[in-house]
Amino acid sequence: MNTQPQARPSATLASGSQSAAGTPEEQQARAQAKLAKKERKHARLRFFFGWCEGCQAFGSAF
Repeated sequence: MNTQPQARPSATLASGSQSAAGTPEEQQARAQAKLAKKERKHARLRFFFGWCEGCQAFGSAF
């Protein structure tokens, strides 16, 4: 149940000719966006854990 006063009502899937998957172009765009998002996330994690390794190498406590 939605108890937030300003929240939108939950979305329901409409039954009809339009599928939830979308057109092949939309699926490809979605897959490319998902891949780019994963690459950005992995870059952030590499940076973070690289920072952690650097701090450990110098004996700092973070």
